[in-house]
Formats: sequence, structure tokens, C-alpha cells
Amino acid sequence: MFRTLVLVLCLSSPQWAYAVAEELTEEDTETWGWRTALFSSLFLSLAMNPLGADEYNASIMMSEDEDVGAVKFGFKWHKDDLSFDLFGAEVTHYYLLGYSYWQSLDIDGQEGVVNAVEFVPVFRFNWSYSNWLSYLETSVGLSVLSRSGINDKRFSTNFQFTDSLSFGGYITPKSSWSLQLQHFSNNSIKLPNNGINFYNFNYAYRY
Repeated sequence: MFRTLVLVLCLSSPQWAYAVAEELTEEDTETWGWRTALFSSLFLSLAMNPLGADEYNASIMMSEDEDVGAVKFGFKWHKDDLSFDLFGAEVTHYYLLGYSYWQSLDIDGQEGVVNAVEFVPVFRFNWSYSNWLSYLETSVGLSVLSRSGINDKRFSTNFQFTDSLSFGGYITPKSSWSLQLQHFSNNSIKLPNNGINFYNFNYAYRY
């Protein structure tokens, strides 16, 4: 967000732009460049749907200790033929393939970055397909982290399990939202196993 604001101000005020450019280090410029390329490529991938997904997902994430912020982009494949009724709710099933970018709020730059890829089967309990509050979800899946720790948390392994609980509803017939508690840990495969919890706001849209 800050870099976007800088770009807008640079275009509107050449003198101010020159002053900012002098203060930016070579590392700042490099970081701005690769992050712009990364996120623009992710947005284009969601728009073009190269994997033939049924739905895309975008998330804003904050760690429980409020020391790590993250964004997530993902694809969902729905398996509606596996649905069944349970206590008046229709249970459906989908797969999520997601990529998330974690940034430490205590450590600037690339030293505080973790990249994560996850594959998660998700079960959804629907009691409505039109209300703002319409479903509950639960999941357990697998993830791989680019680093085995962030800030003072040590996960010991790059491989992590991830599980979650969430509730949400439908904005339109094609779009939905949810609030989610997501946990990452290695299930004590190797110690220390500190793990990390995120509170996520998710937005999804059906292609």
C-alpha cells in the first residue's frame, strides 16, 4: 500500500518524486520491483485461471500475536457430487491450492519473509446458499514453508500441517466471504514445534 501511494505521488509531483528517489536505497528499489512483479503475476493468474479451477480465493491474514501479516491467493476445485445431508445441513467438499506471503512486522525486508504453499481438502456445512451467514468449514491439509521459522518462532521443519475452522456466507450467488482461524505446526514431528496461528478474512469468487 505504501509503495502504491509513493508511485501515485511520484506521478503527480515530479519534485517530490525526486526527493523520495534520493532517499530510497538500491535494496528498497529491488524489493519494490520484485514484489510488484510477484503480486501482479498472482492477480493475473487468478484472472486467467490457468489451472481450470472452479473458484479463486484471496485472503488477508494476521498472526495471533500481531507480529506477522500475510496475504494468500488460491484456487478451489469443488466436488459437489460428494455432497450429503447432515442434521439439516448439506455437506460439500472442495480442494484448495494456495500460496501465501508472510511478512514479519518486526523484521523489515526479505529477512522477515516466509513463502508458503498449501494443499487443503475442505469440508463445508451449508444451511443456506443465499444468506450473509450460511456455512461453517473445517479442514486439515499440508503445507511447505520456505523457512522453518519467523521472528522468535521456530517450527523446526519446513513441512507443516495446517488446519482451520471458519464461518461465512454469500455476498452474491457467485461470491462469498469467511472469517477463519488457521493453524500451522508440524504435529511434533520434530521439536521445538512452536506453530503459528492466523486470523484470516477470505473472499472467494466463482468463475
